[in-house]
Amino acid sequence: MGLKGTKTTCSGLDWNVMLGLISQLKQENQWREYLLVSIGCHLGLRASDLLNLKWCDILDKESLKLNEMKTGKEREISIHPRCKANIICAWENQYLSRNKNVNQFIFKNRKGERISLQFINRKLKEVFNRYQISTDNASTHTLRKTFGKRVYELNNKSENSLILLSMVFSHSNVAITRRYLGISQQEIMNVYLNL
Repeated sequence: MGLKGTKTTCSGLDWNVMLGLISQLKQENQWREYLLVSIGCHLGLRASDLLNLKWCDILDKESLKLNEMKTGKEREISIHPRCKANIICAWENQYLSRNKNVNQFIFKNRKGERISLQFINRKLKEVFNRYQISTDNASTHTLRKTFGKRVYELNNKSENSLILLSMVFSHSNVAITRRYLGISQQEIMNVYLNL
């Protein structure tokens, strides 16, 4: 939650920008951030679910089965082959390779405890600044919105894609999903440009 009077909305990344970022993070052996961006953008998880992932949840799996922390709903999510390859690559080159354990949190601190949301949001801001990636209010939410934006674009920005995303995001209606992705404001702005 943001401070009163501060901007708390964020935007998603362009998919090719995200893929480029993952490539750069891999080249520089930034495994935690590499996995965070890859898994976050490919699976569209809420931060609480993303940060609770353990290696055994996703390593060598075709899908991820989880109970959402916020809604309590049980979900099964297919893991894209590119994301699977990234997971395997990170496991083989794990950023804390001396203590590989499939039952450990993927995003952990030196004590093996789950990393806090505040810490990971700070790290994402650092990464986006370091690689000169422009986004509004960078956070783990940026990753989820990147996923949503990609699904919307791949489905020709159709109403059907909004219905699918509404179900994926567990939104109560499509209007919330439209607002979540920033579509309403974007469409309003485009009205003036399309004259």
